[in-house]
Amino acid sequence: MYAAVSPFDDAAGPRESGPADIAPPDSVARPTMERADGAVRLRFAADGGRSRLDQCYQRGSMKVRFPRQHDTPVPEAVLLNTAGGITGGDRFSVTAELDANAALTLTSQSAERVYRSSGGEGHVDVSLKLNNGSKLAWLPQETILFDGGRVRRTLDAVMDANATLVLCESVILGRAAHGETVREGLLRDRWRVRRGGKLVYADNLTLDYSVLDGGKAAATGGGATLSGGRAFASLLIVAPSAEDMVDTARAALGECAVSSGASGWDGMLAVRLVAGDGMALRTSIMTLVTAVGVRLPRAWSA
Repeated sequence: MYAAVSPFDDAAGPRESGPADIAPPDSVARPTMERADGAVRLRFAADGGRSRLDQCYQRGSMKVRFPRQHDTPVPEAVLLNTAGGITGGDRFSVTAELDANAALTLTSQSAERVYRSSGGEGHVDVSLKLNNGSKLAWLPQETILFDGGRVRRTLDAVMDANATLVLCESVILGRAAHGETVREGLLRDRWRVRRGGKLVYADNLTLDYSVLDGGKAAATGGGATLSGGRAFASLLIVAPSAEDMVDTARAALGECAVSSGASGWDGMLAVRLVAGDGMALRTSIMTLVTAVGVRLPRAWSA
């Protein structure tokens, strides 16, 4: 037996839809924006005078490739971000460990792009471990920060006393050839290097701005001003007697179209560079690292 459903209320006549039947806009959940997530973990071991891949893990939109090389015993690992860039809420991590006497160069396939954020910051975390006598070079290609881009990066390295570490990061504030100007955004970089169980190098960089000086892409970080420059980089070498390379570095930079400074102390060489555009910065970095005996990744010239 079925109960009849009447279109009439007992006393009010025909039923009509009204505001009470429609969910208010505030109760409608906003769609969650898709975010990129990826990780790479590597381990290399020494094997008969060369270095070989011992472990490799990759997840999400972070990939790694190993080009064939016949002219050097040092392998290259090339990182790829298949998401096509970084924006607010994205998270990426890279972890690499070298066994005793192993060697590796880590780079990226192309320049990384930090796009305008619709909310939050992108995160990139790098962790490096160098065991006895190992040599690692972290040489990614440029990071291009677009207007409104927001990214926070950390780099932590733990190394034995007689290991060798080369770090180089470069940033370009918009593409000059496209007439781009960065007027707002955020970049936070934090480096920590521990050698022989002791913290030997700590560096924090913050570019946090709303309107840049006259649209010239000048920015301030750590008390230093780019003075209208559009590109800057930091190079650090931690190795036995690295401080002895400071004169070589200064001589090489003296021939380059950049403002720069180089210091050497306690087995470290630290260099800062500021250039008017990305090409001048890239050319100067290539001149500098070659002068101090660091082999450039093949991806830099591909």
